[in-house]
Amino acid sequence: MIVQEIMSTKLTTVEPDDTLAHAANLFRQYSFHHLPVTRRIYQTNGEGVRVALLTCEGLLYAQDIDLAVAVSEGDEQGRQPWQERRVVEVMHSAAIRVTPTTSVAAAAQLLVERGLNCLPVVEYKLVDGETRTILVGLLTRSDLLIALSRAMGAFEPGMQLDIALPHGDMTPLARTLQLAAELHVHIRSVLAAPQSDGTLSVATVRLGTINPTPLLLRLKQEGIQYTFGGPLLASH
Repeated sequence: MIVQEIMSTKLTTVEPDDTLAHAANLFRQYSFHHLPVTRRIYQTNGEGVRVALLTCEGLLYAQDIDLAVAVSEGDEQGRQPWQERRVVEVMHSAAIRVTPTTSVAAAAQLLVERGLNCLPVVEYKLVDGETRTILVGLLTRSDLLIALSRAMGAFEPGMQLDIALPHGDMTPLARTLQLAAELHVHIRSVLAAPQSDGTLSVATVRLGTINPTPLLLRLKQEGIQYTFGGPLLASH
């Protein structure tokens, strides 16, 4: 899976010269936690049509507004009000970026390791003889959670079946999938994630059926340990 498949593309942005008051209104209106900072440029495509592009200039966080307000309130000399300050004065460079073809796993690792809540998704295009960084999307932690939920079939009707994998042996999972195929039980998703020590102990199978009884009976007959409708706790 790549970033392009799960990123957000309907973006609300601000420009470097916008006031913090304008940005604060957007944060309140949409309950955002961050806003991409962009500049609009134009490029003529192969058909002679002038197309607007957004260059990626940085990111503005809601906390940046809060900090600007606190600094302004503590300014006894009453200099420029925070509302009149410009986005460019407080925004972040957003030097860590990904492209649409970056793997979701690599992007998730960046978010976790760097403690980030979002990543700009950019493409590098030649505009008027100069390579420009064009914003094409935004990847957030929420996008990753939604993608994980979809991968696990959470948005579709079905049942959860947890299969024990003794000592990391994948044979019970393979046999379960084989039995499901024989019984014409639809499989929506399969997830086998390692624990913190790197071992696999449980595989979660999402069944696309409301009548799993035939499959459960076969699993019991073959001695495959499972739980249905609740988590299987790994034994140590």
